[in-house]
Amino acid sequence: MQKLLLAEWSVRLKPLYGPFHRDMLNLSWLVESLRSSMRSGFLMLQSEQGLEFVPVLEGKAEALRENFELISFYQTLENFVINAFSMYEKHYPPLYSDRPLWINLDSISFNTREFFKKLQDFEVTGYLEVENRVKLRKGHFLLQKGFVLGGEYGGLKGLEALRVAIEDMEKEVCYLRVYELPEELVAFFVSPYELVAVYESIGKYKLKSYEGYSLLVGVSPDRYEYALYCEGESLSEHIKDEHPFYELYITPTISSHVEPIDPTNLVRVESKIRTVNYDPNLSIIYFCPACWSSVSKDDVVCPACGYDLMEFHQLPYEYKLIMALEHPVKEMRKNVIYTIGKKDLKEAIPHLEVIINKETDPLILMEVVDAPSKMTSPEAIRLLRLLAQHRYPIVRSKALIHLNRRLKNATA
Repeated sequence: MQKLLLAEWSVRLKPLYGPFHRDMLNLSWLVESLRSSMRSGFLMLQSEQGLEFVPVLEGKAEALRENFELISFYQTLENFVINAFSMYEKHYPPLYSDRPLWINLDSISFNTREFFKKLQDFEVTGYLEVENRVKLRKGHFLLQKGFVLGGEYGGLKGLEALRVAIEDMEKEVCYLRVYELPEELVAFFVSPYELVAVYESIGKYKLKSYEGYSLLVGVSPDRYEYALYCEGESLSEHIKDEHPFYELYITPTISSHVEPIDPTNLVRVESKIRTVNYDPNLSIIYFCPACWSSVSKDDVVCPACGYDLMEFHQLPYEYKLIMALEHPVKEMRKNVIYTIGKKDLKEAIPHLEVIINKETDPLILMEVVDAPSKMTSPEAIRLLRLLAQHRYPIVRSKALIHLNRRLKNATA
């Protein structure tokens, strides 16, 4: 059943990496790239013996056998991996939103306190994601009008988790993403809920038998879908019957009052969000391609995360470009995206799609719009169609210009 399901989805999804032939692949690069970016999904190994699937959760994969011919990596949401491989001991809260919120950190001089103040000024109800790729810690904090109601980070919960996350934001390059959620969902997730069942068909659950509140979550590789119920009666839209898994959570009552935490009280006035860690006295700055801390040109391994820098120097140029899409310096990322378009690097197209779906900075997205306009792959036109439906008007407008030009040239 598991193999059939994953084989079916591998046909529907686009691999983020691969397929690579074993003789053409630096396997340690693939493993390190997954580890340092904390990606989740599954690896598909093909050989004469058939298909083998290996789960990857937050960048951690099981030991790979060497006797395969082709290997591909498919990025998915974490709960899809957990359900597909029955890894329920590693179950995570299924937070998901397609409403990212952009906060211009340049406009607040990367001041940590001002960042949290912006969340309050915008009255953000949703959640904040924090990823520390140096210490390989990640987590989320639920927000109500910009105040923190709860969350977890690096195995910690609540106030202590928030303190550690703020400390990490000051010391290492952390990836911060803010998403909006309906207020009733935030209220459910701060309640003492529990997972009671996982179904493979929407018709198998019976909500009438559960008292209190129920949350049904449709789990697909690329998205979650929510339906909230009270005593079996729907409080939101119904879920479509198209997901491979349905998770059912219940709580006796939604918490009517949770003491909010004001994050600005935990931050020093002069505290800055770390962008890059480097010595300004050096004329040339070298970065670790795994965690993006500064390194010396003579370092053999990164002193922050232990990545083998000598091995990186031996990687093909195309691999290096793909890894550099994670660079924390905005101007560097823009240059990498430009180069990918100029060199017509079709292997980077799935990575550009990930940026389209997760990036909130319009300046980066505008560079992404230009890249597929220079590429010859038919998949580049698909990216332009996707960008032409983006929620930012300026991105939509520029993508439509490129798309119409490409389509006109194709029919000329």
